[in-house]
Parts: sequence; C-alpha cells; structure tokens
Amino acid sequence: MCHGTFRWMGRTTPSDPGAPARTQGLFDRAVVYFNAEAFFEAHEDWETLWNEAEGPRREWLQGLIQFAAGFHHAVRGTASGFAKLMRTAAAKAGPYAGDTQGIDFARLWADLQPWIAHGARVANGHALRTDEPPTFPKIEYKPGVVPMPAAPDDEHDA
Repeated sequence: MCHGTFRWMGRTTPSDPGAPARTQGLFDRAVVYFNAEAFFEAHEDWETLWNEAEGPRREWLQGLIQFAAGFHHAVRGTASGFAKLMRTAAAKAGPYAGDTQGIDFARLWADLQPWIAHGARVANGHALRTDEPPTFPKIEYKPGVVPMPAAPDDEHDA
C-alpha cells in the first residue's frame, strides 16, 4: 500500500540520457516513493532494477534497497532489522562512484550519516525511537535534471 500523494510529472530531458526509459522511470518512481516515506514501495522498484544490474551498480542499488528497507523497519519499530540494514546498506552504497541516474548521491550520503550512526547506536543497545529522531533524508537530483517517474501500477498502488 502506498502512503502519501504523488505527483507524476513529465520531463523534456531524461535524468540519465543513456538509461532506457523503463529503467529510468522505475528509478525515478522509487525516488518519489522514498521521498514520500513509502519505503517499502521504493524498495520494490529498486529491487526490480537490482535484479537486472551487474557489478558495482548492482551493489549500489542493493544499498539503496537496504536503506529503504531499514527505514521501513524504523517506521515499524523493528530495531534489529533497522540496525543491521543501516550497517549493510552503508557498506554497499558508500563506496560507489558510478552513474547515479541523476541523483545527488553525495548529498544523500551526507544526509544518511545521522541514520547510519543511529543504526550503530541501536545495534549497541540504544533505543530505536528517541525524543528527537533524525529526519528521514530526501533524495534530490543534480541541477538541471528533471525526473520522469513511471506511472504508479496496480501492484504497488492498489
């Protein structure tokens, strides 16, 4: 089930001109879901792309999937799943230096740091829920990039 309202927009310039439209559309839709805190749905779209990817890009996508799944655990209050996924996601996504399909990954990586640190604290026995939890990060695109997410489908949005 999808949480939140989404605005599906067109674009004149693709986020990544070299990416096939289906791949870019799914990636951009996952970003919309992630930014709306519909982390399970973001995880699902990125997982579809992960199944088709190879090499370092596959690792990076798996890291994004694990961050989304970790945030899903945080929302549900599952401390052990959250802590483990923050650790493994950071290890997979952090070293990536390839094509990020138009997103500002350096900014996202910086915004993820409080969550990665919180995951480490939770793994060491601290509470998952705190009085002042970090704000969930939002994924932004690089300047000049206009995303065009794939339309919602019945599988995710029924």
